[in-house]
Amino acid sequence: MKVHTMSMPHVMFYAPNITNEDIGAVPNLSVYSSLLYPFIDQQGIAEQSYMIQLIGETEKAKIVADEKTLLDDLCAHRDILCLPHMKH
Repeated sequence: MKVHTMSMPHVMFYAPNITNEDIGAVPNLSVYSSLLYPFIDQQGIAEQSYMIQLIGETEKAKIVADEKTLLDDLCAHRDILCLPHMKH
């Protein structure tokens, strides 16, 4: 296992007792295409489930650009917090 930093902006909706099967999701984090659609993340028990929807590349690029100062500060604080394109 290797620690790395990535940018993955998303929205989360509280979805207690909802499963991937309920929404027809087939999440597989090793296959990027499956992350284009909502999926359920269960935080321990069914009552702590969230539906996660990643945002598009255009929106992601805008967030990274808008938060450049914060990202630069994090990267300066500790290399592991740098996004891959920001490495020194």
